[in-house]
Amino acid sequence: MSIRRTEVQKLKTGQYIMVDDEPCVIKATERSKSGKHGHAKVRVVCVGVFDNNKRSLTIPSGHMVSIPEIIKGAAQINFIEDTLINIMDLESYESVDVAWPDEENLKAKIKDLQADPGKMSMAQVEYWQLAGKTLINRVIIN
Repeated sequence: MSIRRTEVQKLKTGQYIMVDDEPCVIKATERSKSGKHGHAKVRVVCVGVFDNNKRSLTIPSGHMVSIPEIIKGAAQINFIEDTLINIMDLESYESVDVAWPDEENLKAKIKDLQADPGKMSMAQVEYWQLAGKTLINRVIIN
């Protein structure tokens, strides 16, 4: 699990941040001015990548936060079961078990591949590894 650290005021919408050991995508950031006795604050609203829970943080602007490194790769599907999908990286030949994606469009494509094994052997998936977990991001059918 590879993690970088950066200042919270440098974060922008669409970047990723670690909140409660869960990678999250930032949906909004809001900066407040410093008060009479305090520091400027940054309010970050984000959504978990794997659990889709909304989280909100308020952090002083000079503080450091953790950002997960995203490893992107291409893989082929070895087999599809009801609860998981086994994929093999095309460069390292490493096999990984991945949970079914939440997005309906991806689920429909994978169910089509499950029904037709000949089509499955020609398909590839784009996957992301972040914070020690793997996520299928796109299905490419040749």
